Amino acid sequence: MCGAPEGGFFILVEGAKLHVCASCARHGKVLSAPAPVPKRRLSVEKEETEIDIAADFGRRIREARGKMKIERKVLAELVNEKESFLERIEAEKTIPTEALALKLERALGIKLFEEIKHEHLPAKKEKKGELTLGDVVVVKRK
Repeated sequence: MCGAPEGGFFILVEGAKLHVCASCARHGKVLSAPAPVPKRRLSVEKEETEIDIAADFGRRIREARGKMKIERKVLAELVNEKESFLERIEAEKTIPTEALALKLERALGIKLFEEIKHEHLPAKKEKKGELTLGDVVVVKRK
């Protein structure tokens, strides 16, 4: 309506669907509004956790299959995969997908996912009195 380029609202005005700005959105029925912008945190999180597959997933699968005394062919039928693909996973030549890892966890009663913690250290501010590489290195010019 006003022609502002940042039309975040989608409204209905007399049967016409329009992208309009916030001030023009009151002239019609709002069909969708823009997602609210999350507030930025000033404090820095020191740890983040991420879930990833264990580094020794092949050994865990092989040992669990051995404890249950089932052949790879039987396990392949249980998780609906090819035996040769499970062989590659046990040899850790192939990383299983998340869905397959969950199937293997349920079938064998093991844990294949681990939490990985990432620590973020605050950046050090440069002090004016510190030496830099440019202060130490002598550049030879031809």
